[in-house]
Amino acid sequence: MNNLHISLTDFRNESRVIKEIISLRDAKLFTTFYVAALHEDGLEHKKKYDENIFIQRFSLTTRKYGKNLISQFIKYIEFCVKILFFYNKRNISCINVHCLGLLPLGVFLKYLWGASLVYDAHELETETNGAHGARKKLSKWLEYFFIKHADMTIVVSESIADWYSSEYYLKRPLVVFNAPNLHELKKNNNFREELGIRENQIILLYQGGLIAGRGVRLILNAFKARKEEDVVAVFMGYGELQEEIKTAANQYGNIFFYPAVSQKVLIEYTSSADFGIHLIQKTCLNHDYCMPNKLFEYAMAGLPVLVSDMKDMSELVEKNKMGIVISDFSVTGINRAINNFLAQDLKKMKINAYRVACEHAWEVQEQKMLSAYQDIGWKNSKKEENK
Repeated sequence: MNNLHISLTDFRNESRVIKEIISLRDAKLFTTFYVAALHEDGLEHKKKYDENIFIQRFSLTTRKYGKNLISQFIKYIEFCVKILFFYNKRNISCINVHCLGLLPLGVFLKYLWGASLVYDAHELETETNGAHGARKKLSKWLEYFFIKHADMTIVVSESIADWYSSEYYLKRPLVVFNAPNLHELKKNNNFREELGIRENQIILLYQGGLIAGRGVRLILNAFKARKEEDVVAVFMGYGELQEEIKTAANQYGNIFFYPAVSQKVLIEYTSSADFGIHLIQKTCLNHDYCMPNKLFEYAMAGLPVLVSDMKDMSELVEKNKMGIVISDFSVTGINRAINNFLAQDLKKMKINAYRVACEHAWEVQEQKMLSAYQDIGWKNSKKEENK
């Protein structure tokens, strides 16, 4: 009774997958856990992550062929063949695929090995910014055809679950929020001590990918325009905008950069700020329905939040009075929202934020997940009895 997780990433920062595996291991639902991923230079091909958890990164000889559609298909086939032969005799009883592209492989392996199949959709992949034209139509057809063969589908927000149910005429998928583990609420002072931020300055934190589409440059420009330094912005993470932020930090006294930290100390650093911001922009349905892990991480650190008016995210924030929602995506609009935010009862917002984080913590999410897995196991045992 072994569990195989397949990812089309290099498995460097897959905290959600690791949390799922550890929960399944601690519940003793499977004996051994395997993770199949893609190899990148500088990473180990084979790694024992923890007790009974083994990661294998596969190098592709076809990787040099480029990124056009035909080349991508050839690389995909090589990856699939390597997984088939590598895990063929490892007694896999449950297969987890972590993106739409792997769903056809998961269905093939399910019937070849007589295993259960879990489709863990980390986002609404057919409705992202990059999904358009013929590729989008093909993706939706593939998902429509193959998803019905999955024994369980897991999604990350309530609206995405509703979308799958209505779009593909499915039983409503299981919703498992990408939330952190429970942490004791404790205020830290890391940013002030390490970056030289004064005690009388209020810290707004953006943490996550420093990339386009998440309002990073908009926040940066808003702080460039602020004349006072009573509020400072700390950008913690890495990505394509990292150097631009470093340059701004050298020029403006209210802008700071801090490199990404490990998941083990993330909440500690997050709690060093006074409030968080997450301005993902409404450029696709996937964004509108998102429920980001960063929102729950801010809340677990006791930070009230400024968020954009995405459907699920804004509903959670407004319903629980744990922050405010921004709809004016301009430099003036951001600064007006920050000033209005500081006039609110921040102490009450902090209490509400931490309460929401505890109500949706991973310990709560894993119970829903484990119950669904046990149902799959019961169904499979019945199948064996009836053979």
